[in-house]
Amino acid sequence: MLLPMLLQAIVLASGGIVSVGLITIVILFLLSERGRQVGLGYAAGYTLSYTLIGVWVVMQGFRASEHGNDEPNQYLPILFICLGLLLLFLVVRNWRKGPQENEEPPRIFQFIDKFNMIKAFGLGLAIGVINFKNLAFFLSGISVVMVSSLFLLQKIVTVLLVALVFCSGVLVPVGIAYLFPQRAEEKLGWIKSTIDRYRYQIGVWLPLVFGVLFILRGING
Repeated sequence: MLLPMLLQAIVLASGGIVSVGLITIVILFLLSERGRQVGLGYAAGYTLSYTLIGVWVVMQGFRASEHGNDEPNQYLPILFICLGLLLLFLVVRNWRKGPQENEEPPRIFQFIDKFNMIKAFGLGLAIGVINFKNLAFFLSGISVVMVSSLFLLQKIVTVLLVALVFCSGVLVPVGIAYLFPQRAEEKLGWIKSTIDRYRYQIGVWLPLVFGVLFILRGING
């Protein structure tokens, strides 16, 4: 029961692993003047944000079920359909924009060198709330845990595992910077250039696949 449920939650949440903008930010942090400390702060805030959100959602669902309230289960199909439609909207928007050869980078990239570890931690913490696309991916996975028949402690441990996998797109570059300090710049530069090369394909195909998946899951209840 636990392993299939955990795998299902990870699969549904895995769409947030390849988040082009967030991975680019952590790589630029790691290549900046303060380097590894700032990157670690950003990754720590990012991971903590989703962990707290996941634990809070699961606890709310558990309290509702204790009081005989079945509303979370009733509204989940609607939630999945709405999330699926949101992702399909992003597909259409990204497809219409087309590949951008000289796309203007987000303004935050201009201030990378001004961040310290605390500011980077705060940014990572805030992104968990304001990045609606990633939040949709994460909550879709957590919903599987929320409606399961596991004990509360088992649900919380499962949420921690899902959050760890979900945030791996940001944690892995930090791990590379610490494990391979001599070759970190080369490896991180390769990751960034690869992401930039396939940015358009990721922006179209990833939300398309998960959008259809979410809608089918919502229709099937």
